[in-house]
Amino acid sequence: MHPSKRVLFLDLVLSIFRLNGLLIAEGDAMTQSLGLTHARWKVIGAIALSNNGLTVPGIGRVLGQSRQAVQRITDVMVKDGLLEYQSNPKHKRSVLVLLSDNGKEIYNMLREVQDPWAIESSEDIPAEELRTALRSIRRLIKIFS
Repeated sequence: MHPSKRVLFLDLVLSIFRLNGLLIAEGDAMTQSLGLTHARWKVIGAIALSNNGLTVPGIGRVLGQSRQAVQRITDVMVKDGLLEYQSNPKHKRSVLVLLSDNGKEIYNMLREVQDPWAIESSEDIPAEELRTALRSIRRLIKIFS
């Protein structure tokens, strides 16, 4: 790897770490009024964007987290009435995680906060730059997965 490319890559990694920290703080501030945290926001979002629910390992893959970490948070969210477990016809031991009616309501309220935030946050970034950034990040995810 060319030295300047190495420096660019390491700068990108550090910038992603910094962005992650900023997004966690933004997520906590944005979801606090709904009784959520950034961790719950991520889980609800992953499930809401799936068509038929996800398994705990599936949520872990989407979020880049361990099955055990996801299991802990989904168990608490089920107890709090935001999620529900449902038998999985494709796998007897790995249940599906779905939004409960309350979870769907919270997700809809979250969208009312999240969507304007997303629009405002990306206002000065052309769509093509966002697409390029997304492609690059997805390529890096594929390399490290």
